[in-house]
Amino acid sequence: MIYNYDFYKENGSWYIDFPEYIANGGNKSDLLMVMGADKMLDLVSENTNQVNLDFSSEPIDGADITLKKFIGDPWGATYTTNSKKIKFVWLCNVTKVVMGNHPEKIYVKKCN
Repeated sequence: MIYNYDFYKENGSWYIDFPEYIANGGNKSDLLMVMGADKMLDLVSENTNQVNLDFSSEPIDGADITLKKFIGDPWGATYTTNSKKIKFVWLCNVTKVVMGNHPEKIYVKKCN
């Protein structure tokens, strides 16, 4: 399955645009992209303030970045990347809300 979400930068910080999460009692702070995810979004957005991404645990033609799970923890999972500019990306448990788990690989493709 391919997931498609918008990401936006507000006051210098990246967030996933996930209103359903907030509507179901989640906090906006849970949607903050940190620990390498923010740098990945800067890279794929070409340093703009918003980007639309497809991502999937199955290969996507033309994927910009491939993430490979390195280690999990109770709060999320750390992934290595195929990018020379970003070595690691940590993704919080909101990934599990979207994708059902922290997959072994995540393929990321910019759509806009």
